[in-house]
Amino acid sequence: MRRVRVETPGTCGEYIQGWYDGNPCLVSSPIDRYSRIIIAEGPGNLEALKPKTRKQVEAVFQRFAIPQQEKEHLHFTMTSDIPLEKGMASSTADIAGMAAGLSTYFGLDLPPRDIGSLCTGIEPSDNLMFERLNLFNHISGSVLKEFDGTVEADIMIIDFHGGIDTMTFNESQDDYSPDDLVTFAEIVAQFEKGVRTKSLKDIGAACTQSAILNQKRLKKNYLDGLISLSRDFGGLGTVIGHSGTVIGIMYDKIDFQEEGFLGAFKKYVPEAVYAELYQNRLIPGGIKITTDEV
Repeated sequence: MRRVRVETPGTCGEYIQGWYDGNPCLVSSPIDRYSRIIIAEGPGNLEALKPKTRKQVEAVFQRFAIPQQEKEHLHFTMTSDIPLEKGMASSTADIAGMAAGLSTYFGLDLPPRDIGSLCTGIEPSDNLMFERLNLFNHISGSVLKEFDGTVEADIMIIDFHGGIDTMTFNESQDDYSPDDLVTFAEIVAQFEKGVRTKSLKDIGAACTQSAILNQKRLKKNYLDGLISLSRDFGGLGTVIGHSGTVIGIMYDKIDFQEEGFLGAFKKYVPEAVYAELYQNRLIPGGIKITTDEV
């Protein structure tokens, strides 16, 4: 009996997000929190899946003309440690992982670009299915620019209370002024340089500027102060969920004064406004798949 195991990372929002060359776009920031799926032969339980994940199954079946009766013999098990509606890509991780898992199960050989296209056919999506970073049109699924590398660093994530509907947010994000477009092009250039030269300082600076630019679209009440605290205590930059509620402080353990930062943070941010602090790693993207016979 075939069994496919899928592990797909969530994100701490996006390194950068805006409009570039006439396209809405983003670069997701994958972290070591995962959506996990097992697809195995067994009694069909498609109806147990979340609606968007079930829609992805239907899309894969339709695209590749897989006989419908195959669904009756697919048993899905799904778990996740990615918080919902925070801008941490919980939904994209589920639907991208499902497409990748079905690709392996049925031998479809779907590359990341096709998985991205399938995902954006369901909803605006992150580009966490790619191992290497790229500038991704999260509405159409097209890749606008590829970056020569990945990012790895520590990140402290503040999970603020509340949630954001990504679909609604992305319906109102076409109001970038000419100055905003120039600013974002500069952010892309700085991010690209940072990835190419492996400069976490340049990458972090680009992330912080993107977070500031996004304040016009989805204001985060404590962002300015957290940017200052990050700088004061040796952080590399501030990474946000541009369509979510999370704010992350990117850092290198060698240079970051974590104890001092936490002390200042607790004085600045009331405990009542956030749910939790997460300690995670920024990692390369990509979906991990293992198969076995049971």
